[in-house]
Amino acid sequence: MTIENRGSQRRRRLTALITLMVVAMLAVACGGSAIEPTATTVAGGGDAGGAGSTPAASTESGDGEYFFTFANATASGPLFVGLQEGLMKTAEEAGIRIKLYNNDFDGETALRNAQLMVQDKPDLIIMYNAVEGVSASIGKLFNDAGIPCIAVNVPIPGCPWFNLSNKEIGYETGKVVAEEAKARGWTGENTTVILVQNASAGEEVNHSVMYFYQAVAESMEGMDLINAEEITRDKTTMGNNLVQVDGQSALEPSYLAVKNVLPTIPQDRKILVMTPNDDSAMGAWRAIEEANRADDALIAGLGGGEEGLKQLRENPNWVAEGDIFFPFWGQYLLAMAIEMLNGDTPPERTAAPQVVLTKETVDQYYPDGATVPSILPPLGPENEYLKDSQLLKSLDNIEGIND
Repeated sequence: MTIENRGSQRRRRLTALITLMVVAMLAVACGGSAIEPTATTVAGGGDAGGAGSTPAASTESGDGEYFFTFANATASGPLFVGLQEGLMKTAEEAGIRIKLYNNDFDGETALRNAQLMVQDKPDLIIMYNAVEGVSASIGKLFNDAGIPCIAVNVPIPGCPWFNLSNKEIGYETGKVVAEEAKARGWTGENTTVILVQNASAGEEVNHSVMYFYQAVAESMEGMDLINAEEITRDKTTMGNNLVQVDGQSALEPSYLAVKNVLPTIPQDRKILVMTPNDDSAMGAWRAIEEANRADDALIAGLGGGEEGLKQLRENPNWVAEGDIFFPFWGQYLLAMAIEMLNGDTPPERTAAPQVVLTKETVDQYYPDGATVPSILPPLGPENEYLKDSQLLKSLDNIEGIND
């Protein structure tokens, strides 16, 4: 039976599904106002697998009005685990059946998983592939099979795209960090910027670090002005202020990359660091601390995870946190998937929620030291088509969603 023929049936069952969700959400709300994603056990007790492994068992919660497959970029690292747990929690509450795959930051694994996902014949595929080079092949598999798909973070041809604006969050973070550096008396004459990029992830992901540098250079006197688009992934140094290493968006590779490059930067230089996510930032910061250079370094996180928020609150040199509310991406992805199956055409990019937090603003979203937000940012031009999503309305954790 085609998706079109099942549309009316889906809508009737979704109405009943949402009614049940509202009751569940009211029960949760009685315990407090904060959004609290929890881990969801995968049926069968399987894990999410490693490179070359078989995929995890699918969830069996709910009647399965919808059956989706989801391939995470990796099943390790707090950020990615949080994303998966949030998606599975929402799916369980909504009665959506999900089968999990782990791409393990590996292109061949992602391609193999894509083939398996097509064989699953789901209603829709959600693919988080972190290796740009295999995106076209993955897209062809999905498109040839006629299965609707969503690309997460890294674009996939033929799949509507869900992502933060790396340009915007990188640029805004750069302005915050530059102001703090200037307040400490640092200038372009004595400061080096270390960009810890991920060469295999593609240009879009690395816009976060590229535009970070541009904002810093525009803000700090004496800094070599290099436009973001001039900073290619194969460059290791540019001018007198920019050093670039490949941290692969992961903690240990970022630690090793920064550890190895620090001896090349004179001891009297101040250091600014930007990475694509908090896991990478934690690795970079460990290398800086071990080299006894933390007093002369500033860093910004990206992700808004528990450790990043802790660092922002407690570490005087962790001066900004680009919060993309990563554990809650799942609810937007599932809402997007349902709207697509109901006939909506998403924009070129469906925007993820995001905001740059500072030590002064963190309590606006995370009051009283909380590690989960009390509210999510309002929908904007690139995701406002989701304002009528019954799933998001029932969750009622996005500012203004039920106004």
